[in-house]
Order: sequence, then C-alpha cells, then structure tokens
Amino acid sequence: MRQDKQSVKRRNPWKLAFISLIGLLVVAILGMWAAVQSSSSLTKSADKQVTSSSQPVSVSINKAQLNQLSSYYLGRLQKDSQNKYHFEVGDEGIVYGTLKLLGSNVDYSLTFDPKVMANGNVTLHANKLALGKFPVPISFVLLYVKQNYKLPKWVQLDPKNKLIKLDIIHMNGKHGINYRAKTIDMNGKGRFAFEIILPPATEVN
Repeated sequence: MRQDKQSVKRRNPWKLAFISLIGLLVVAILGMWAAVQSSSSLTKSADKQVTSSSQPVSVSINKAQLNQLSSYYLGRLQKDSQNKYHFEVGDEGIVYGTLKLLGSNVDYSLTFDPKVMANGNVTLHANKLALGKFPVPISFVLLYVKQNYKLPKWVQLDPKNKLIKLDIIHMNGKHGINYRAKTIDMNGKGRFAFEIILPPATEVN
C-alpha cells in the first residue's frame, strides 16, 4: 500500500506536465487567432459603417506583424500568470513555455503547420510535441484531449492525422465577428490574409 502511494506521488509531477501539455495545445489553437482578432481593431472605422449587405473586410499581415500582435495579446492575457506561454511563426508555427517538474524548470513546445481549407477554415497539422528533450506522442495526446476535455464547437481534433481543425467561419456565431482564411503563406516574410465577416447590423450609426 505504501509503495502504491509513493508511486502515485512520483507520477503526479508527470500528470501535471501532461496537463500542461494539454494547455499547450489549447494555447496553440488560440494563440494564432488571438493575434488575428487583435488585428480586427484596425477595422473599427469600417465596422461603424456596416449594413446588412456589407462585404467582408480584408486583413493581410506578415510574420513580423503576427508575432508582434501575438506577443502583445498574450502579454496582456498572462500579465499576472506565473506560467508564461509564447507563440511565434517562423518556418512553422511554434508554441512554447516552461513548467516546474520535480523541482526543475522543463521546456516544452509544440510545432505545427497551418493550412487553408477550401471553405476558408483552417487546419493545424501538429509536427512535434516535446517535453524537455523527449518527444511526446501527438496522436495519443490529441485523443486524450478529445475524450476528456470539452473544447469549443469550432475546434475539432483528428488524432489519427494529428490535425486540429478550426471552424473560424462560425467561431463566434451569428452575432460575433468571424473569419474566412484566404491565404496562409509561411515562406519568406510570410503572408496571412483573412476576411473579417462582420455580423449583420440592424442599425447604422
């Protein structure tokens, strides 16, 4: 009995690490879109002129702008948090951070490739999930998350193919700002083009 209790205690830090990796996946999903949503503030003047027949507003940013927006947004979001997450886009997307494990700081990271679907939604193909120097099986983690956590309706996990599918067209419902991806180009300086789908307006100010 004592050995069982001791073994549970020894496993607890790894359980916490695993939960943190799940949090990492969630941040990967939200980090990119937090930055894109921040860019929608550039369209406030257009938003005031919206009518029910308005066309979507186009937004295009490069890697540097996306990283800057992400850093600003996540910095505000995690202002009072001890565990800091970071999101960057280079040759691929990466979310990374550090957690305390057995008294030591251990780095962890998730890398992924974003792709535009034919309907304007987006998929994130997870390439590598690591805890310190050790790779973590992505399909297993995605399956665990899918079976044990309630994610937003606009997020779908495909563990077998290591995919995170984002239904950004219906992300905020009929009465919120949604998006349609047009271009995700990870080459060179990068280009991320989206259409901001504004909700129908009943009044024009």
